Amino acid sequence: MDYEEHIQRVERRKAALKVELSVSLEGLSSIVLEIGCGHGHWLTDYAAKHSSQFCVGIDVIRDRIDRSNRKAARAGLSNIRFIKVEAGEFLESLPEGVAIESVFVLFPDPWPKKRHWKNRIMNSDFLDSLANRCKENACLHFRTDHEEYFEWTQEVLPSLGSWHLASGVEWPFERETVFQAKVDFYQSMILEKT
Repeated sequence: MDYEEHIQRVERRKAALKVELSVSLEGLSSIVLEIGCGHGHWLTDYAAKHSSQFCVGIDVIRDRIDRSNRKAARAGLSNIRFIKVEAGEFLESLPEGVAIESVFVLFPDPWPKKRHWKNRIMNSDFLDSLANRCKENACLHFRTDHEEYFEWTQEVLPSLGSWHLASGVEWPFERETVFQAKVDFYQSMILEKT
């Protein structure tokens, strides 16, 4: 596939995503977003306990999304949707009238090698893009078992004009994730949109 074909394919995918999101999120003014939802365990339980909120889980792996949607269907939930999409494309395609009220990034890939740090989701460019689609005072909940990634994220914070460490805000919902069950140690951070 040449470059032009690739660009056309990406544009078709984005156009289809915009249609899907406009249908799925019709009538909504805000959503709760989980980036990297895995098999949907955490967000499905969150949606069951927070029926007044509409939840969207995104991941780049089709099998995870299929499993998540089956899990939500078995639970009989109508306030949740799982979508296979890259986070940046999701933000670009989110309908204008829909804002993100809360974001969860739980145990993302830490990309431990320095040459791969540019792939980390908790980077200043992505966090600025995310802030543009969030409500005022929206919270971003970040949890990782990778100590260096946590420290790296803390170092990125001062360069962000749109997020600051939240004070006096508690983690809103506890449910052990698949990755969390495998580790003895993790750290959490809550950022608030300024």
